[in-house]
Amino acid sequence: MTNGYDSEANGKVKQEVKAKKREIALKNLGADKLSNLAVAFFAQQENSGFGKIDNDSVEQFLYGPSLREADAYNLETGDKSSLVYDSLVGSRHEGKRYSGQVSEYEIIKTAAMIKQESLTALKVEDLMNLTGSKLNIKAGYQNKYISDLIASENKEDKKLAEILVGVSMNYFTTRGVSKALDFMAEEIRGGLEKLVGEEQKK
Repeated sequence: MTNGYDSEANGKVKQEVKAKKREIALKNLGADKLSNLAVAFFAQQENSGFGKIDNDSVEQFLYGPSLREADAYNLETGDKSSLVYDSLVGSRHEGKRYSGQVSEYEIIKTAAMIKQESLTALKVEDLMNLTGSKLNIKAGYQNKYISDLIASENKEDKKLAEILVGVSMNYFTTRGVSKALDFMAEEIRGGLEKLVGEEQKK
């Protein structure tokens, strides 16, 4: 049987752990290269609503450049690591060096999972801030961790958390595809300028 002091101490430790995870999660969510790989995963899903041109632009302008340099932070330790290297090493057969067989799909799926897990480590207002929202959060959800809502016995809270994570992933994917299409449009414009534009004098 634990006394009130032990219970309070345990509660404080849990809050510190969640606060640390939140800090690390925000680093993951601010990592553009990791986010670009997650966009590549979500955009190519059958029910994503994105087509061939969308995915072509994502591959050319987000996936390709990001694959070379993507880093992620471990939510438990905070250690920074190379997503591609870790995926390759993690796929080794019985730990034997250079025996791994990892696919591109597994790498972008890992990026997507890191992004989703990072979202659950945030507070509701963190997530809304990442979408650029200036909305005042309802009193019942202020300063609440999404992971607590997911673990809640209250069905409404649990459902809200699932919707927040799912819809925000859709938002970030749409923004990523839009960024890739902007890059593609700029490249097309550059091609047109080469055809008809005068050479700039130095």
